[in-house]
Amino acid sequence: MTSTLNFLQLENKDHYKTAVNHYLSPHRKDSVKTKWENPFSLTVIKNAINKLEEKYSPKSLRVMDFGCGIGEGFVLVQNALNSLEFQTKELFYLGLDNSSEMVKVARQKWKDNKNINFQEADIRFEIPGNPTEIYLSCGVPYSHLTKEETQDALGHIFRAIKKNKTQSLVVIDVLGRYSIEWVSQWEHSRWSYRMSFLADVQEQEDMMMSCYYAHDLKSMIDRTSKQENCQIQDIEFFDRSVMVGRHTSTREYNSAIPPYREIINSLYESGRTTDFRELLFQSPSAQAPSPVKEFFDRFSHIWNQLVIEAAEFCGENLNIPNNNIPLPESVAGLKHQLSTLQESYCEQNFRTDILEPTLAEYLHRLESTMQPGLGVGHTLIGVVYVDGTK
Repeated sequence: MTSTLNFLQLENKDHYKTAVNHYLSPHRKDSVKTKWENPFSLTVIKNAINKLEEKYSPKSLRVMDFGCGIGEGFVLVQNALNSLEFQTKELFYLGLDNSSEMVKVARQKWKDNKNINFQEADIRFEIPGNPTEIYLSCGVPYSHLTKEETQDALGHIFRAIKKNKTQSLVVIDVLGRYSIEWVSQWEHSRWSYRMSFLADVQEQEDMMMSCYYAHDLKSMIDRTSKQENCQIQDIEFFDRSVMVGRHTSTREYNSAIPPYREIINSLYESGRTTDFRELLFQSPSAQAPSPVKEFFDRFSHIWNQLVIEAAEFCGENLNIPNNNIPLPESVAGLKHQLSTLQESYCEQNFRTDILEPTLAEYLHRLESTMQPGLGVGHTLIGVVYVDGTK
């Protein structure tokens, strides 16, 4: 890194210095994290790597992870390779983070793996020029940047791909602009945000964060690729955590919604009875692009219908109309499955041990398969396939 970069890093506050305990805490890995969010991220990365394999079959994979934290991106890519049975591919990982505390912890955590390295760096100003197949990001690092800074960072990446003549994946992880967690901020694309879900919440300060609608992010990617004369083969967008982002629990930016993350976690908890009424979802009425409103209107009907079916199976009437709209194939047949499960379950706590976790899995399946990749979840993930050989 240049002296200019180091100087500018010193000028920036390390917002994640007090967040290390959160990332190391076992409490962070709740049921939503392990059963909803991690599997979804794994599926996205698996599909992306598989496409890269089809287009260009590299003997090894070199990963550069922006905003790497303590190196969870390495685990994600390694798990994807194992799941795809690409274990023979050697994986080289370089994690970049502008938090000196995160880099310090990450180096200690992975000190025994010779293929993993960490570097304190700020992607706004430059990136290492190493040939790289996957430019990864997790945990919305690009949202810390302004739109202009994000475009500059993408410019650095596209220039490196063009210079090295690689075929690469660029994973762009940002906050979704139209998340139900912050309906009060939908009119703004950048606003003052606080990580109040962290373990050391009292030490967290507000920071400016950028949120994205997929159309706007795609325009930025297209514009940058043209400026750098770098050919994009494909772009895909995915919404992660439509209903269960961590700010659904804090309700700091939308006090009107139920704490959905806590309620979903309750569905998975053995011996704890969940109030189905708290799960019902009303489509937000705030101004948003028509595709966003259309998605939430349809999604809320299907979500609520699944909750109603589970309640009716327990003999509960939630006193709201069942629209009886045709359910997507991926979530049809909840009552039938519950009946089948009940026939083979002899214990008294069928509801808490079987029915509620089954409902949670159907709701997760709905969120995963119906997400439109618009920017309606906590996280909007853009996967860009770039061909630097032409």
